[in-house]
Amino acid sequence: MSGAGEWSGRNAMRTDGGVSAPALHQAAQAKVAGGAGFPLCSNARKKKQTMLIVESPSLDVYRNLAIEEYLMEHASDQGPVLFLWQSDCAVVMGKNQNPWRECRLDLMQADEVPCARRISGGGTVYHDAGNLNYCVISDRTDYREEQAFEMVVSALAPFGIRAARVGASNLTVDGLKFSGNAFCFRKGSAMHHGTLLLNTDLDRLNHYLGSMCEAIETHAIASVPASVVNLQLPFEELSSAIKESFLHVYRDASSMVEWGFEDMDVQVLEDLCARQRSEEWIYGATPRFELETRGTRLEITRGIVIRAEGPLHGAVEGKSFSDVAFSLLCPID
Repeated sequence: MSGAGEWSGRNAMRTDGGVSAPALHQAAQAKVAGGAGFPLCSNARKKKQTMLIVESPSLDVYRNLAIEEYLMEHASDQGPVLFLWQSDCAVVMGKNQNPWRECRLDLMQADEVPCARRISGGGTVYHDAGNLNYCVISDRTDYREEQAFEMVVSALAPFGIRAARVGASNLTVDGLKFSGNAFCFRKGSAMHHGTLLLNTDLDRLNHYLGSMCEAIETHAIASVPASVVNLQLPFEELSSAIKESFLHVYRDASSMVEWGFEDMDVQVLEDLCARQRSEEWIYGATPRFELETRGTRLEITRGIVIRAEGPLHGAVEGKSFSDVAFSLLCPID
């Protein structure tokens, strides 16, 4: 997904005068309310040749990340799944990243902007309501990386946007990045998800993405800086285009023509939401790192300062790094 660092961005102009996506035919959609289950047909588990589209009205980044994980754990064996969602202002890092190196937690805390950690790899991304997130989940044996990219590229074509894939995980237009993608493989399931910058606040993106502490020494995955662009497309029209493209790309590839739904287990979802919100996941899952600050050498493992050599030894050793980081890294003059 989109990386942190020195960013620049601008808006991409539509070249087709605002062409709407074709109507979506025979599409069953499951609306996921915050915390509520959604109705799915009772025979879904019996059918392997099915397709599922889920859209979330929630703007809670933690809940939507939990729904992604839920669908990966409980729906991948039913056929390909498409999940579309947005969130309020938030910063989401990859599973194996260090939040103090990837985002300005001090600025985010001052503005009450949440920090989240997803279950896939890749770089750190900025989210707001001008950003559309898509997620494709399938059985691991059926997963083809190029299909998800084809789905997005084909959906954008009617709008006059010629998207190009650059590198392993980015989509660009005129050399500027508008989509970062990441992947997760768990048991028999595969998840491919990405961001789409439509009308994102690029000033806030630049404000929150970047390192809070350059001195961190770690093997954690680092984000790759990129210049980004807004596509300036309407959310509803692009959502419809992606859904139709999903039906076309995955039906043609797998001959899946039936829809199957089942109830979401509310308690399982709530447990996943609680984990997404927990400091143990957001900070405790950070790969081991070291840094030297204010004359003290620190070693942090699973979010805890396990070793402190220097004058701050007694004040910080054994404590959660998230509890002491702001006083260490952002001292008041």
